[in-house]
Amino acid sequence: MQSLDNDRLTNFAVTLSRCGLKDNLYIARVPRRTVSTDQLLDLVEKHNTGIDRYSVGHAMELLKKEILEQAELGFSVDIMDICKLYIAPINSVKSLTPEAETVTGFEARFSVNDKLKERLKKVSASVTAVSDPAPLISKIENPVNLEAEGKLNLTYSARLRGDKLQVGGEGSGVFFVPCLESGEADSNEEHWVKVQDEHLTHNTKTMLEFYLPRTLDTTKKYFIALRTSIRGKTELKNAVTGISRIPVTIEE
Repeated sequence: MQSLDNDRLTNFAVTLSRCGLKDNLYIARVPRRTVSTDQLLDLVEKHNTGIDRYSVGHAMELLKKEILEQAELGFSVDIMDICKLYIAPINSVKSLTPEAETVTGFEARFSVNDKLKERLKKVSASVTAVSDPAPLISKIENPVNLEAEGKLNLTYSARLRGDKLQVGGEGSGVFFVPCLESGEADSNEEHWVKVQDEHLTHNTKTMLEFYLPRTLDTTKKYFIALRTSIRGKTELKNAVTGISRIPVTIEE
């Protein structure tokens, strides 16, 4: 249960996660901290002398009952001028006789009211932590010639060293990302060249080895990107992508 400051002095902070495709760009997230109904009642009682906590709690239960019933009837319910609750079908309907269909399966959705939007515009927060869950490539090695930094042989393998390198999960893999004339990685993933899964010969947290795709263009430079949704024995909710800091050249 979240610990609350009854004097309303509690501030929150955001965490920053590094974006893999651009330097100095971070994704900001607010840690989710849930306030229970009982805690809300405690705060109401604390800041409103003479209020009967149990009467307020009973009124909230009655209000909740009416909100749910109206939502089930298909109405958009304005909840205390904070947000609107409404329902919508989960799936689309495919039918040759749509007018004869019965739609089942609905989900709850919310839209924020203007008053809350205006209040949130005034909110500011400090940064509590900077995290980088993405794979970190610290070294790219050419097993043929370990001293050939930044150069890989098309007909041989490559070795990556670093941390959080193990790839796995849906959409995961090792990719060669074209280097643009500006020196940045091409963010258009349609141009990325994927290493075939069967060509990945070593796949651990600290080292990867794989054979290069024969379709790589020896006249171009490439960054190497890793995408994974596993961390040890745990599967992440969303896949993360890490990209090498420098591009490599491909030689015959």
